[in-house]
Amino acid sequence: MQEKKQGTAYHSPDKLLSGFSKGRIVVWMLVAVAIHVVFIGVTSLGYIRDRWVDPDGAKLRKIAAEAALKAEQDAARKAAEPPAAATSVAAATNAPLTNAVSTATSGTTAEEKLLEQRKNTPVGKRLTEAAKINELPAQPGDVGISIEDTNVK
Repeated sequence: MQEKKQGTAYHSPDKLLSGFSKGRIVVWMLVAVAIHVVFIGVTSLGYIRDRWVDPDGAKLRKIAAEAALKAEQDAARKAAEPPAAATSVAAATNAPLTNAVSTATSGTTAEEKLLEQRKNTPVGKRLTEAAKINELPAQPGDVGISIEDTNVK
């Protein structure tokens, strides 16, 4: 059913789709499904091993991982503690370090100690203080410079 009008060939929809109806698309769909099945299977090997093949070994691996994490946290906590000599020197001189030493021995982490030391600095106060009740936040366009300021006239 080809008709020609002014040099243009018209094809029926069946002829245009004939390339897809010969089974090539089915082969490529099967290839795509196979690739997906292989990818999902490879990424699920750990789950399959822990769930069905070796559940007892999974429990042992979990316990070992928790023990390693606890040992790492203990080592980090010990590294954050000041040496015993620094504690005795600070106590003997009654220096301002006594606050830092007391927080170090109370079981806090190094990050918490650092935040505690910096909370009275100007930046720390600005970050942690609450806004006053009647204080309004800066308007979105209030950044100190406007687009009109950038145009030279």
